[in-house]
Amino acid sequence: MSGLFYKSINFLLRSVKFMKISFLSICSLTVLYLTAQDYEYTKLDKSTTETINSKSFSIDQSSYCRNRSDPESVIWEEDFSSPILNNSHWSYSIGNAFNSGTTTVYGWGNNEQQFYKDKKYKNTNTNDNLFIEDGYLKIQPMKKKYRGFAYTSARIHTQNKISYSYPSKLTFCFKNPKGIGLWPAFWLLPLSTDTWPTGGEIDIMEARGRITNIVSSALHYGNSPLDKNFTVKEISVPTSVKFQEKFHSITLEWRKNSLKFFLNDENEPYLSLEPSSTGISNFNYPFNESFYLIINLAIGGEFDNNLIDPSAMCFNRECSNHDDPNSRRFIIDWIEYAKLD
Repeated sequence: MSGLFYKSINFLLRSVKFMKISFLSICSLTVLYLTAQDYEYTKLDKSTTETINSKSFSIDQSSYCRNRSDPESVIWEEDFSSPILNNSHWSYSIGNAFNSGTTTVYGWGNNEQQFYKDKKYKNTNTNDNLFIEDGYLKIQPMKKKYRGFAYTSARIHTQNKISYSYPSKLTFCFKNPKGIGLWPAFWLLPLSTDTWPTGGEIDIMEARGRITNIVSSALHYGNSPLDKNFTVKEISVPTSVKFQEKFHSITLEWRKNSLKFFLNDENEPYLSLEPSSTGISNFNYPFNESFYLIINLAIGGEFDNNLIDPSAMCFNRECSNHDDPNSRRFIIDWIEYAKLD
């Protein structure tokens, strides 16, 4: 998920049954609204997708996240044991736009349709879109008109509070939301103020809410917004352990001149990048610097061709319009930042 211009990848769209299609033009950009009855397994292009079928998947369990690190090696962690979002760790991003120099970039550069809301409840530092419940951080999309936008959501970050660099490993244990147009992500941007993507961008996990069993990781780099490239890898898991029904973890192992991504307790990375890797060898390698973390749930946008199913959203804080409210929420069990030998 880019903070400036999202580099859309042309994936195959299939295996989804549509009931209703209509078009709406907003800010001269087209948004495709869908009402979907089925959210079916979709297999994407094999050239960009790696299938991972771990031995642990043979045992039915609620979480396949890797084991926690030795406490002595942990630099920082969040397990959301308190209903209060830690104000010393997290800040809210607010609105539907950001400023790039003298230019206001709407839709967060990706034609996103949500308004990110600020904290509402001062005693917990939360709001109706983002709250901590039963030891989990939950972000939910809401179909609620607010300041001219049809949807609200939440985005938090650690900028100016906590930074991350090498040698380390950064792990998230999460479960994704279901619904066309939902775009959960956790990702890193540089502390430097270099023009994107000169300073790099690390997308640890992104997913499309209409696809049950595939997530992706990506790295963005380049000399300017017009002279850039990216490296991306998708991973698919069996439909019995969908990312929307089970907890999984992704770990970024970060060393000087090396980034590696791992699913759960796998020993082999599904994505690796070094300065000599294909794609980045002709550019400056920007990932030996400090970054900050962003967690958000976007709605719509170019990542999935501007598709949106309004009925997938929550209509109130309780999400009572869905039999299983948690199925519509981006849920994070824990985050861990640890030393790497």
